[in-house]
Amino acid sequence: MASNNLESNYEDVDSSPHTPYSPQCASNFHLLDNNSASSNSHIRSNNDSNQLHRASDLLMAVSVCTEGNRLRITELVNAAMDELTNLALDGDPLWKPQEDDQDQADSYYTLMDIMKMVEVGETQCSDLLDLEIDNTKSSSDYENKTNFGHDEDKQQERHHLRTEFSRQIAYVRMEPLRIVGFFMDLEQWSFVFSDIVARATILKSWSSMEPVGGNYNGTLLVMRAEFQIPSPIVETRESCFGRFCKQLAPYTWGIVDVSLEDLFPYPLPVGFRRKPSGCLIQASPNDLSKVIWVEHMEVDQQTIMVDQMYEAYINSGLAFGAKRWVSSLVRHCTWEATLMAKSCSTLNGVLLLQAGRSSVLKLAERMTKSFYRNVSISKENPWIKIPFPGPQDIRVVVTPNLNDDPGRPPCTSVVFSTSVHVPTNPKHLFHYLRHEKSRNKWDILSYGHVITELSCIINGTDSRNRVSIIQVNSAPRRIEIFYLQESFFDESGSYVVFAPVDIYAMAVVLRGGNPDYVAILPSGFAILPDSPRMNGEEDVADGSILTVALNIIDHSVTQRVPFQSMVSMHRIMTETVASIKGAFNIQQF
Repeated sequence: MASNNLESNYEDVDSSPHTPYSPQCASNFHLLDNNSASSNSHIRSNNDSNQLHRASDLLMAVSVCTEGNRLRITELVNAAMDELTNLALDGDPLWKPQEDDQDQADSYYTLMDIMKMVEVGETQCSDLLDLEIDNTKSSSDYENKTNFGHDEDKQQERHHLRTEFSRQIAYVRMEPLRIVGFFMDLEQWSFVFSDIVARATILKSWSSMEPVGGNYNGTLLVMRAEFQIPSPIVETRESCFGRFCKQLAPYTWGIVDVSLEDLFPYPLPVGFRRKPSGCLIQASPNDLSKVIWVEHMEVDQQTIMVDQMYEAYINSGLAFGAKRWVSSLVRHCTWEATLMAKSCSTLNGVLLLQAGRSSVLKLAERMTKSFYRNVSISKENPWIKIPFPGPQDIRVVVTPNLNDDPGRPPCTSVVFSTSVHVPTNPKHLFHYLRHEKSRNKWDILSYGHVITELSCIINGTDSRNRVSIIQVNSAPRRIEIFYLQESFFDESGSYVVFAPVDIYAMAVVLRGGNPDYVAILPSGFAILPDSPRMNGEEDVADGSILTVALNIIDHSVTQRVPFQSMVSMHRIMTETVASIKGAFNIQQF
């Protein structure tokens, strides 16, 4: 289907189209145009940047292989483990509200003297983590902007540096060694924390013993990773760091990360450093593990620029702080428990067999992980800004299926995305976007259609966290399309991710077939609080930052996006955002 036909399909939406149409199902959507020199140059620039990063990775990998550097890294991570343990186990609040009102616009909290920490010593008891901690204050309030220099001149030199510090405690239903394995295995770490980890690689690893049975005690990894929030307009944070695993006591492990850029020559500007960060993990009764997570970062505000819309969210500590990491870990452990359960809660009385439920959950998990990857602004995503005036900054990324991935259509996918402010509570917006009855109000391609949730799998104890199979009808007894949808929320944000699934593929999955061979292209929404604030134990906000990402496929595109295609995508996105915003002018939840 040519791009001008795409436009005509959308023009016909209001007049009850006779055939089903979805942006994810478009085929032959031509994105080739000789006038797209700007997009081509952007891609070349991105390729040059990737080559530079690969060169820096190679340089770092060669540097860390020497015996002298290994000893330097070992000394650094051991000191970092001591500091992490002190920070995690300190019983006093680490921060307090700032009393000086002179600079309220730039700082909400001031970090107390973090060097005055308790001495843990050589504690070797199984209740190492059972110290009393003021969890309400220490896990919910965040230090945002602080200069560590005691000398005035040093403070002036470092005025553009911001320190972010957070601590969070959680209990998860999983044994400690399994959680340790999540961190020390790159594939598992990237999978469990895929909403945060955009890209990661191991440059070097050393181990004092083989990781038999998942015991990684003494293992040291040198890694590079990019950390993201779900938006195409917020720059990722990239760091090279050492990761060290140590068994601190019986049934208690520590995992610490610390940046290495200061130890080695680095050809690129360093805008982000991880101070000693990580977690302590201890076995607890009833098959639980107690996790104390600490995130300690230093950000160069001159190198890493932040869009004004995201400043309050990032400065609150939710964006890259301990609470978000812990929420991701808890969500994954809940997903695994649902996956292994012999029965599962449902609201509509339609029960799926365990094999079918397992396949549906795995397909939904892959769909959601792909959504995170699509909407990221990592080095692998060369986003192109659509050059049209308007309130939305709409961007496009073209991704060919070069690896013949059976989980994607054998053609190029095109994702266009934007982030906007919606003046309504994040919970209200999440409820509206996840509910099937609202779909034909914001999806311009579903006007006039009857939409039904056929079945759902509740993930955990809250019915809003669910995987749904949605059926779209344009006429009685005429099935147009199936959607697989996952909706979930945590303390740092909420998501609604969906993708059309062929009726025959859906039948295979429901019978327990392998979901890895189902081609799926996710679209969806990420909903973040615009200016989080504490209300007792709960983070609340009056407004939301909504990221919309729509995914289409193409059988002929290589790299460039033609002008007419951009016109079509700009119109689709503009109307979708306008429909969502318009709904809250008349609806109250």
